[in-house]
Amino acid sequence: MADDLLAKTRALQEQAARVGFDWPHISGVFEKLDEEIVELAEAVEAGDAAQVRCELGDLMFSVVNLSRFLEACPSEELEAAGRRFEARIQCVKARLEEQGRAIQDCSLEELDEIWEQVKRECRTTGGSGVA
Repeated sequence: MADDLLAKTRALQEQAARVGFDWPHISGVFEKLDEEIVELAEAVEAGDAAQVRCELGDLMFSVVNLSRFLEACPSEELEAAGRRFEARIQCVKARLEEQGRAIQDCSLEELDEIWEQVKRECRTTGGSGVA
């Protein structure tokens, strides 16, 4: 279902681009993403749940548009990100188990430090696509 929604969103954006309603350069997409993030943060700060959902949708729409500019399939990239996240979490848990610790017993700062170590190691070693 998410695949269908992402594909439909991208098709809408391609349709708009064909008639000239498009950013001339990817920099416009990045500016739009920045704008949408600010608007989402403002809606969250205001505590307006309906506006938060609206701005979140706008941000997601803009991310799909970025994927179009990058000639990437948004559903494939989202799926790959999920796999990387899952693999990293497993590596973090394994590292903590080696130390006789549980993930629940760690501060967010500790977990983030281990997370970053795992990312760096996978990039350096080229291991398992986890980076």
